[in-house]
Order: sequence, then structure tokens, then C-alpha cells
Amino acid sequence: MSNPEEGGSSGQVPGRYKFKEMKVHSSDEWMAGATKKYRKVFDRYETTYLRVEISFFNKWFDEEEWEASIRSKCFFVNGSQKNELSNFEEKRKVLKEENIVFARHSWGNAKPGDYWRKGNYVWEAYIDEVKIGETMFYIEDVGDLPAGQNHYFDLESIRLFEGDGQASTLPDKKYVKKFSQKDTRFVWGEVNFKNKSAKDYFAEIFFLYSDADGQPKGSQSYLTYVPPNTVGQVFSVYAGWGNAQPGSWHNDRYTMEIIFMDMHIATVPFEVGEGFEEGGAHVITNKGQILDQAFASSTATQSQSLDTLLAESLEELNLLTGLDKIKTEVNEMVSLVKFYQETGKDVLNKFSLHTVFTGNPGTGKTTVARILSNVYKGLGILEKGHLVEVDREGLVAGYIGQTAIKTGEKINEAMGGVLFIDEAYSLAQEKGSPYDFGGEAIQIILKRMEDMRGKFGVIVAGYTHNMHGFINSNPGLKSRFDKYFHFEDYTPDQMFIIALSMYRKEGVMPDVDAATHLKSYFTALFNHRDEFFGNARSVRQVVAESVKNQNLRLAAIKKEERTPDLLATILLEDVKEFDPKNVSGGKAKIGFKP
Repeated sequence: MSNPEEGGSSGQVPGRYKFKEMKVHSSDEWMAGATKKYRKVFDRYETTYLRVEISFFNKWFDEEEWEASIRSKCFFVNGSQKNELSNFEEKRKVLKEENIVFARHSWGNAKPGDYWRKGNYVWEAYIDEVKIGETMFYIEDVGDLPAGQNHYFDLESIRLFEGDGQASTLPDKKYVKKFSQKDTRFVWGEVNFKNKSAKDYFAEIFFLYSDADGQPKGSQSYLTYVPPNTVGQVFSVYAGWGNAQPGSWHNDRYTMEIIFMDMHIATVPFEVGEGFEEGGAHVITNKGQILDQAFASSTATQSQSLDTLLAESLEELNLLTGLDKIKTEVNEMVSLVKFYQETGKDVLNKFSLHTVFTGNPGTGKTTVARILSNVYKGLGILEKGHLVEVDREGLVAGYIGQTAIKTGEKINEAMGGVLFIDEAYSLAQEKGSPYDFGGEAIQIILKRMEDMRGKFGVIVAGYTHNMHGFINSNPGLKSRFDKYFHFEDYTPDQMFIIALSMYRKEGVMPDVDAATHLKSYFTALFNHRDEFFGNARSVRQVVAESVKNQNLRLAAIKKEERTPDLLATILLEDVKEFDPKNVSGGKAKIGFKP
């Protein structure tokens, strides 16, 4: 019998997908890495729509497109009984360029507290009517009280300690305020809170670890049940981040931030250095004190000037491999805008925020779009300079009237920044179909570009010939997009440079024989490339597969025989499966031996 998670339903071709995960969130705000504020516990009176994000691995990635029916069902759960609340089907094409496929559905209404009630819920996901996964979430209700306050519990204390992965279960803990770099495995946080609700509820506490520059180090969450009639009782939750072996923490200053229902509960600064120092942690509960009391060194980063942002953004662009023509065009654009500003000219009459990116996948279009958004902020043209990434699925709905809402929400999200529409040509496909609302999305975008001129930028991206056809399909598009950036395919030498950068991040480098073999393979890929040539994506797959091969090779060697040189070197046998002779028409089987 086939496993449903492996895409082996009756009557279907097996092996098309593998379930990844399901996550729930209530806010539609995009966060770093195209994530959301995922949670399992929500307050009734602060909740409007609840959204589920379904993801699965496309096992036909880089091989073939296929059609999928993705269905989500939401149930209210009462013991063994399940009451169905929503049942939504999304029919879509899974493109062969999609390694991980996402589907995002929502349910509820716009008035906080009006739809959802206290209780347990489950969201289920189906592909072609085969259930692939589910996730629980909880709605809590302690009353319709003022928003922005914690009506569930009061913080009693936060303490830090070191240990292995099971240290939180030990009866005796040594609490510290400073950690030893050479001895620290996991940095554990213990949060003690006093319940102030007579009703029962689930408490979901997030522990977010960051370094002194505000860069995320790691995160954990802890879900605990608070029984009814326990007002005044103290509950403890734990989370740790690190590794079973010391070395994952450096000599630095860090923070552990505690979040509950998107509310800041406390921030705990701590240091990792020469040795342990026992004592109580310094707990900051007033967010206004954080910059003053935590790390003065981070203040400069938080108050970074626009000139600094512009200089750093241009430096990041100029350090990218290849893209010489685009680098020249952006630097010239910056010089011109500065000249217009210095001479009092109306920048918006001389300069367009809207751009067409053309080129094959993996050529750096998304990276350049992100840098450009920061450049626009550094120039003072855009207020926020953030990038909102969408594709057809993020703009087009399956029902009449819903596309306008969905597209409008994304445009509102992009205000002050840039709306980046990948594979934008798909909005103009299937003309005449009664179920295709891509044209409606285009008209809404065009109108907002005109009405909100200068308030946000739009970058549309895709294959070169498809994008030219897309722009020429609509006079409005042609008039508003007059700036084109073409992203050339990476040359074999550039692909090798990119590979070396990726290897460096993995802490390894190829030896001479492996490097020579890789150069030959990249040359073969380039010489046989077609419109589906993967560029840096192909390089990333080669690097990932060869690093895996190296790890498997080292796993077969006795631990005491693994020298530092062996651990840091990619050998010919790790890359030999990438045979230049087996490349034809851009169809090399990345990661698989023929």
C-alpha cells in the first residue's frame, strides 16, 4: 500500500510529492525569509481571519509539471466529535521550478472576536483528495478586555542555565548570568509565570535568541496547559538552544526574548565569554529600556543613516558574481537621482520605480530586487524599502470579487517598499477562461501604480520571451514599465565562483581534482543550456549533493581518523556523479546518478 504523504493515491502517478508541514498564523504580515508569525494559540478578541500555510516537497522538481488539487478543511474539535467549518479547494499547476510548494488558505471574518470561539481546532490538508497532514490550534477566551495587555498571567522570574538537551528535566540547576564559551552546550531559559485567569487555556511561549547585532541565533517554543481554577499558581516553561557539543556559542553578547501571543514579555541579555558567572539574569520588561540597557553597541545599527544604508546596499550589489551590466545601470541610476535631488528636479518625473526583470531562473533576480528596495530607501525615495514577494497564487483568487481583495492586500503590504511579482507573465495566461482572474489583478495593480505614484515600486520578473510578451499584451503595462534589467546566464567561471562561496559557507573547499571536475561539469551545463537552465540553483544543488556525499564518506571512517583536512575537503569522489558527458539539453539529473 502506498504512503499518502508520498503522493501514491489510487489512480495517480506515485512519487509526486512529500508532505513537509502545516503552520497557522493570524497576521498576514510577511517576516524575514518569507515567513509569517506562526502560532498555535490565539486570543478570541484579537482574531479575525486564521490562515493555514500548507507546504510539500515537489518530487518532480526540475523534471515535469503536474496538476494538483489542494484542499484544506478546518474543524472544531470537541472530544471525538469534529464539526467542519471550512472546505476550500485550490486547483493549481505545480511547476517544475518549484522545489517546495506552498498553498495558503484562510477562514474567519473581518471583525475581531466575531467568528472564532474558545476551543480546540484542527486544520487538515489534502492533495487530490488524499489526506497528507494536519495541525492543531487553539482559541482562548479570558474576556473582551483591553488589547495589547497580557490578561493571562504575570511574569514571576526568568532564569538562565547551561546543560545538555535534557537539562530542563534535572532537579538541580545552576543558574548563571554569564556562560563559558568552551563549555556551553545549550543555553536554557526558564520562565516562571503566575496565572491570573480562572478559565483554562493553552500558553504558548516563544524563546527568540539573537546576537549583539540583532541577527537571529535560534528560536524555540513551549506549549503548556493551564488548568481552570488555578489563579495565583506559578507555572514553569523551558526552552534551550545550542548543540550537544560545545562550540555553537561564540564569545559575544546575546539576548533571549520572550514572546506570548505576539506580545513582548521580556528581554534577557547575557554574555558568552571566558567562564561561567553564577547569578540572576538581568530581565528587561519595558521595551523602551532595551536599547538603553542591553547593548549600546547595537544602537548604531538601529539608527543606521540612509547614506550608510545606500552605501552598504551598493557594496552588496557590486560584490555579487556577474551581473556587470546591471551593476553599471544601478550605479548610474543612483548618480542621476542624487543629481536630480541636488538640483531640485522632480525625481518622479525623471525616474521610474517600476522595472521589468528578464532572464532564466537562478540568475539573482530576487536578490537584486531586495537590494534595489534598500537602494530606493537609502535615496529617500521610498519610506520603508522592504520587499514583498508574490506570484500568481498570491494575487489571484478562485472566486469572483476575491482577486481584487487579495491583490489589494498585497499592494497595501508593499506600500513604502517594492512589490516583486515573480513569473508575472502567468497573470496574462488563459485569456477568456471564466476561472482566470489574472487580468483583474493586472488592472488593479496598474490603477494603484497610477493612483499611488511614488508610494511603492513594482518589479515584474520572469523568462525573457514570456516577459516581453506579457508587457506587450497590455498598453497600460507597456506605458508604466519602461526600465528593463536583463539577467544573463552565469558563465562556467562564474558558476564555479558561486560554488566556492557556497562551499565556504559549509566550511569545506574542493581539492584540485574536484575543482577541475566541477569546472568541466559547469562548462557542460552552460554549453547545453536551454530556457530552463538553472544557473545558481543548479550550482546550489551540486554543492548540497556533494557535501552530502562527503558527509556520507566521512561517516564510514572511524571518528579518530577524521582529520581536520578530511573534514574540510571535497574530493573527486564526492563530485564524480556530476558527469559532463551525461549533460544534454540542460537536462542533467542533479543529485542522481544515471
